[in-house]
Amino acid sequence: MYSSILVAVVAAGAAGVCVAGHTKGAAADHKPVAIQMRNVNFRIARDIILEVRTMRGTLIPVHAGEPVTFDDVSSFKVDIDTAEVALTPESLTSLMNSYTLAYPGAPIHDVSLTIENGKVIQKGKLHKGVDLNFEIQGSLSATSDGNICMHADKISSEHIPVKGLLHFLGDDLSKLVKSNSARGMDVDGDNIILIPASLTPPPHMEGRVARVAIEDGKIVEYFNSGKHLPPLKPPLTTSGYIYHRGGVLRFGKLTMQDADLEIVGGRGKVFDFFQKEYLKQLVAGYSKSTANKGLIAHMVDYSHFDHGSRGSAARTDTGK
Repeated sequence: MYSSILVAVVAAGAAGVCVAGHTKGAAADHKPVAIQMRNVNFRIARDIILEVRTMRGTLIPVHAGEPVTFDDVSSFKVDIDTAEVALTPESLTSLMNSYTLAYPGAPIHDVSLTIENGKVIQKGKLHKGVDLNFEIQGSLSATSDGNICMHADKISSEHIPVKGLLHFLGDDLSKLVKSNSARGMDVDGDNIILIPASLTPPPHMEGRVARVAIEDGKIVEYFNSGKHLPPLKPPLTTSGYIYHRGGVLRFGKLTMQDADLEIVGGRGKVFDFFQKEYLKQLVAGYSKSTANKGLIAHMVDYSHFDHGSRGSAARTDTGK
């Protein structure tokens, strides 16, 4: 999720901005990189947006002796300390169809999610020899182990009430869903469990969801590990930003020691960022070194380039 953000520094370095020296034989014990985000519409795809209102955490190297490497999203994980992250039903629908349920033999497909009267309505097709249309009406809560539970209050298939979720799926299909829980979804009785640590593609975001709520037509997750890390102080005071501090960040042929990198938008309160097309945002903006040998990358918001994605339903602020 964050690899493309950090790769932006490579382009900045190529443009003549002094980021950091490349040091061979860097210390094998690489410390985590602290990260803090405020008011960022973080696009996993054009139509999948994580509305990160606040987030404090760390990027942790996965491989012993290797630093966080921008070009390898599997080289690190995101350990969330505290966060408030919202998803529109449209974004969650796209995530379900393009990743969570996009594995060979998945019994559920063509999923759509809406919110009505404080409940999540999930519709789709279940393959049991033939495709059966279904609808599940559910309520959300946080589990004791920090995941998200959607309890199936009401289930129907082809407008016929069904006794329970496992009865509807059948033993074989429920086992198939469970065996693919690495994609972020599991079934437990009449509950659909969403697992944030594996709900999105790498790098995986690990954190304890303390509360989940439906607010203003969106699903809002409140993370709280109980550690309460101290807030970071980015060099530039602005409403929407992504800030990395400390540790070692490797990108391309360069290595940033004691990382000090802030990425900001320029159109208003919320920074709209799309990792897969960050380069056009960077090229349209500019970068500036700080007195402490850090870097501030000013990017044009992705909404400047994209005007028709379904993800535009996420929170926006053009500053007008």
